[in-house]
Amino acid sequence: MQAKGSRQMKSAGEKKYFTLLVLGLTAFMLCSCSQQQNSKATKSSNEVIVRADVTLKPTLLEVAQNYLYVSSMKIKFQFAPSASVISDPPADSVDVYIFANDHYLEPARELNLVDSVGEVHLAYAVPGLIVPRFNRNLMITSLAEMKDSKLRIGIADPQSDVLGAFTVEMLKRNNIYESINHRLILTGPSALDLTERVSKCEIDVGVAWTMSTNWNPESFDVVLPVPNEIPRVAAITAVRAASPADSAAAGKLMTYLKSDRCLNIFRKWGYLINESDIHMYAPAASIGGKPEF
Repeated sequence: MQAKGSRQMKSAGEKKYFTLLVLGLTAFMLCSCSQQQNSKATKSSNEVIVRADVTLKPTLLEVAQNYLYVSSMKIKFQFAPSASVISDPPADSVDVYIFANDHYLEPARELNLVDSVGEVHLAYAVPGLIVPRFNRNLMITSLAEMKDSKLRIGIADPQSDVLGAFTVEMLKRNNIYESINHRLILTGPSALDLTERVSKCEIDVGVAWTMSTNWNPESFDVVLPVPNEIPRVAAITAVRAASPADSAAAGKLMTYLKSDRCLNIFRKWGYLINESDIHMYAPAASIGGKPEF
């Protein structure tokens, strides 16, 4: 009887030990999961996701550095060529969209990607000519001189980049397009590709944003068209996503984008930041809107 009682006591003790072990492991796993969730939440609360035109990348990377300094919040970018910003599905939820021109707002709203109100014009970009700095034999000083049959002329792809669409509009408006259309070289999906080709002297002249000289100031020069030859300037525009991943983070960033800190960064990179500047360079130009050609 004593041996039997001893075995029962031992069995009961083992069950109690096993139960405590299971409870301990369960508590550890729950604690671990809670810590991971808290870590994820902390990361999410310190990050805002922005989908933007890749042409704006050099400037926006500096904007992100400054925003991190003033807010302790990181901007995670999804860059894409102009047309792909709204046509390609984003990799993650988006808080804020930044377009290279405001005419992308309407299709973005039709797709329910962005808010119906509250967009902000951050800055303005003017189209002009860029030529390699090291090719002094080509003295190009105006749009009309692009008719020279010896020139290799580069433009951004009008189907993928808003600069290409602005280029075609400007060339047609000045009665140049038909005479040089067969010689135009499409240089890639964005204005960044165009400026790289010019800097390598792979093309003789390209139509680019006048501020693009700041991307590689040692490689090419800018030729400004006559003011009345510029039909339109681009309006760089930011807007909240319709369903932001973090509404508070989206609102905080939109407030910053309207600040002098942000505008001064765009000015530093050569963009115009108010309409009075536009009237100096292109008094007859439309501000924003869809290029017509």
